[in-house]
Amino acid sequence: MEKPWDVNQDLTQERIIKLANFIVSIRAEVIEMHDEELGDTRLSLGIRAYECCRSRLIALSESEKYPWLSIITPEGRFTFCIGKTPVRFIRHDPKELPHKKLIASPEAKRKFWEQSLFPGYKCEDIEIRWFFVIDSYYKHPADMVYFVGYDKSGDIRSQWTVPIEERIPFLSATDDNKPEAVDIPAPKPTLKEKTDTKTDGTDGKE
Repeated sequence: MEKPWDVNQDLTQERIIKLANFIVSIRAEVIEMHDEELGDTRLSLGIRAYECCRSRLIALSESEKYPWLSIITPEGRFTFCIGKTPVRFIRHDPKELPHKKLIASPEAKRKFWEQSLFPGYKCEDIEIRWFFVIDSYYKHPADMVYFVGYDKSGDIRSQWTVPIEERIPFLSATDDNKPEAVDIPAPKPTLKEKTDTKTDGTDGKE
């Protein structure tokens, strides 16, 4: 299977790795704040993780740290661009992406059309739908991260396992296997031997 950069010149390894690690780091921050005792649920965690990733990607684009990153659909079918290429993200099994997720936003469809107007632009199939796919237990920042290109039928045309630079440790506050409390016996009181010491410079002897 071809790698993304072999299919589309915008999708370089460096760009993909930077954004994948950015998304995973945000998920880790959100999961750290997950509080089931407060009433947080799997749904609330998923919504918060998605919204925080969305808003932070928008902020990253506005910062112009990466000139090749832009936002084309800030609401609804949130879509950003790597170079001229529309990209989305989702937590799911890459082999079972819901078909409705492949429906592009109007702005993305316009972008597909614009790409075809650039002479010499390397892209074997302009209308491939590109996704960062996080295949992970919902309380984990990421077990595996893939960058996947789907055709209109939902078949995978390109896929690459993205290396995550730093594995973020799962905090005990969100870990299902919490260590049991250990009872530590209180120390037994002991009597301290009293020493009769005078303050006149003698050693206490008559």
